[in-house]
Amino acid sequence: MKTTKQTLTLRERAAAATLAPAERRVARFLVEHAEEAAFLSAVELGGRLGTSDATVVRAVKSLGYSGLPELRRELIDGLRARATPTIRLGRSLAAAGDDLVQVFDRALAQEIEFIESARQAIDAAAVTRAVELLRGADRVLCAGIGPSGALAEYFALRLVRFGRQALPVTATGLRLADALLQFRRGDVLLLLAHDELDGDADETLRRANELELPVLLVTDTLGPKLADRVDVYFPVLRSVVGSFGTNGATLALLDALLLAVAAGERARSLASLAELNELRHRLRADPL
Repeated sequence: MKTTKQTLTLRERAAAATLAPAERRVARFLVEHAEEAAFLSAVELGGRLGTSDATVVRAVKSLGYSGLPELRRELIDGLRARATPTIRLGRSLAAAGDDLVQVFDRALAQEIEFIESARQAIDAAAVTRAVELLRGADRVLCAGIGPSGALAEYFALRLVRFGRQALPVTATGLRLADALLQFRRGDVLLLLAHDELDGDADETLRRANELELPVLLVTDTLGPKLADRVDVYFPVLRSVVGSFGTNGATLALLDALLLAVAAGERARSLASLAELNELRHRLRADPL
């Protein structure tokens, strides 16, 4: 089976005779810098190569793609296929070096970059729509597995503390069917799914689609691919290509959503937290 780079190289060779010089530079860059190109827009690619975004789009189409989004999906799929968790961690540690303080500082700096990237990529309309859906839901279903499952449980817990009904959906395999059975109209699904949609996540999304539930997706690469199956998606990076994935930016996004929901219903949120504190007091626990 050919790799993505091999396929792209063959396409470049086949189209070489028809490419203008600037388009040829674009095609060569795509072949030689696939990991970087996978996450650059047409404008960014044009800027790197000293040409226009229109030239980039023409070059991509000359290579046989419908447009840049299709090419980027293919590149991302290829990168994901060869980057196992072991390889990702190994690359991250190699890049960080042996200085433990430098490793620590580099990791924090990377999280700050991811958070800022999300802040720039997410527009006000998406935030407004997401908060409206969360506030209008009878119940919020918070779905994820693995580390994302822990974040789903966290988001559900905080929503409950703000006086809202929420249910974490973190089961896998046959036990997931019991959770899916509880989905009902009036629910909203918040799905955490990053660089791939595995079988469990796909079935969770399918169940929500069958019941016509609004869906909010938190992801790094799946947004365009699943746009027709979700109402709002938030692009949040977890790693640079092929490196160890982290969840700091995802957690920051979830906290921002929680605060936006609480701000929309201050009295309800404050009253619920006050009641929680009273219950804790009864149990001789420390208050918030």
